[in-house]
Amino acid sequence: MSPPAVADLSKDVHSSKSPPVPTGWSAELIDPKIVQTMLQYSTGLTGTIELAEDQGPRYIFLSGKDYYIWNTTSEEGWRILNVKNRDELYSNVAKGKGGLKLEELPDYGDNLEG
Repeated sequence: MSPPAVADLSKDVHSSKSPPVPTGWSAELIDPKIVQTMLQYSTGLTGTIELAEDQGPRYIFLSGKDYYIWNTTSEEGWRILNVKNRDELYSNVAKGKGGLKLEELPDYGDNLEG
């Protein structure tokens, strides 16, 4: 029997008092490997999913030491400039609009077209 496909991404072994998952976002994904593959194809970055928008098209992931947000509908992404760890991520996302300082990613998809 295989393990459950749901992954709880909110568990941080380095922090015992992390802020709660921001409202409107989830730290659980049905199949995070599929999303990670999609993000790698879309951005060229490999990473770990940190948050998924509950009823929306956005994912936040960690690649290297940087956090990124990707919108699957618009196929646009940004590097998050003012977050260095999961606690800051949760706190700043919870602030809503203006909580994250963003830098737009280059259009990675254009490099795939002949």
